[in-house]
Amino acid sequence: MDNPKGDLIEFCRNAKLRPPKFETRGTGPEHDPLFITDVLIDGEVKATGQGRSKRDSERIAAQLTLELLTEQLGVEPVKPARRGRKAAQPAPAEQPKRSEPTSWPLYAELLSRAVDVANSRVDPLRRGPDSIDMVRRLALDLYKGLLEELGPQPAALDS
Repeated sequence: MDNPKGDLIEFCRNAKLRPPKFETRGTGPEHDPLFITDVLIDGEVKATGQGRSKRDSERIAAQLTLELLTEQLGVEPVKPARRGRKAAQPAPAEQPKRSEPTSWPLYAELLSRAVDVANSRVDPLRRGPDSIDMVRRLALDLYKGLLEELGPQPAALDS
């Protein structure tokens, strides 16, 4: 997918949805930043992407949102033809692969450290539900990032 952000905007237009809103925040030190992007449609977070640049985090978030919307709506709306471009859907092999497992394993110590780091990065003068939500989202993003760095996990055993 060459331009997932543009494709998502076009997808939303074709599906008669409101345009997506990209909210990006940076964390980490200047020499090793991490950018986290939420894609919101109608005020609801549809997907979150992260990357070492703002562009990468937005691209990943857009890909995940396209994948989610395609699943929810059943079929991706056909793109209208543009001058000089063929209107073709990507082949199945070109579809972005979901990088997140359906459920994340719970490592209490790792989660606890992610919450501690998130708490330290949110402005201490902020109060109320907005502050709690920021800590929650940042802790989840950090936790997911750490799990992704660990690599694929074996499937959970049913007991």
